[in-house]
Order: sequence, then structure tokens, then C-alpha cells
Amino acid sequence: MVRRALRVGAALAIAAVASCGAEPAPEITAAEYRAALGLVCADTAARLEGLSQPSDSVDVGTFAGAVAETLRGEAEAARALAVPGELDDDHRAFIRNTDEQAARWEELRATPSTDAAFADLTRQIGELTLGRDDLTAEMGVAGCARSAT
Repeated sequence: MVRRALRVGAALAIAAVASCGAEPAPEITAAEYRAALGLVCADTAARLEGLSQPSDSVDVGTFAGAVAETLRGEAEAARALAVPGELDDDHRAFIRNTDEQAARWEELRATPSTDAAFADLTRQIGELTLGRDDLTAEMGVAGCARSAT
């Protein structure tokens, strides 16, 4: 058992030393990041546009679930992007906002439209959307805005 642990430790040490010799990945520029995030947002917008608008309270749950799933996909795609250091905080804020929106939409999916919580959830979603719009405008990625201007 001890020998196996020593072999695993040695293998990890060798891998760490070998990776030190590898060249670091080139830094992404802010412009490249903004373009990549813009493409993620454009894909999300197209997916959201393709959703059928709800016509009754049963459809609202289905619609809300589809929006939540789409937003979760956007957050995952954004997480996969390389981020320049100067935009790291904003990038994390974007993902956090997107995750929070997805969570509120998921809650909305399970809330009857006659429930008082429904109105509160829609208000929260609206506030998160406006916050996202402000954030992406500050980041210089206006293509990620969602609310009507």
C-alpha cells in the first residue's frame, strides 16, 4: 500500500515537472474575449427566440423550464471561455447572474401563476436582467443585453 502511494506520488511529481516545461497558453485579449462572449450570447438569444411563447398557465411551466435550461447552457459556455485578467471579475459576475436567472426561471417553472411568489419571481428575473444589461454594457459586450431598450 505504501509502495503504491509512493509510486502515485512520484508519477504526479514527474507530471508536474514535465508540465513546467510546457509553454503557457497565449493570453487572450479583451477584444477576443468580448467577441467570444458575444457569440455565446447570440446563440442563447437565438435559442430563446425559438421557444414557443406560453399561451396558458400550463405552458408557462414548460416555457420557464426551457428558459432555465437555455440559461444554464449559456453559463456553461461562458465558463469555458478563456478570460483576460482585467475582465475576470466581470466574467464571474456575468456567470453568477446567468446562474441566478436560471435558478429563478426554474423556481418559476414550479410556481403556479396564481401564487403570490410568481409575481415576486418575475420581479427578481427582471431585476437580474437589468443588472446583466448594465454589466455587459460596462464590459463592452452590448450584444448580451436582453431587456428592451
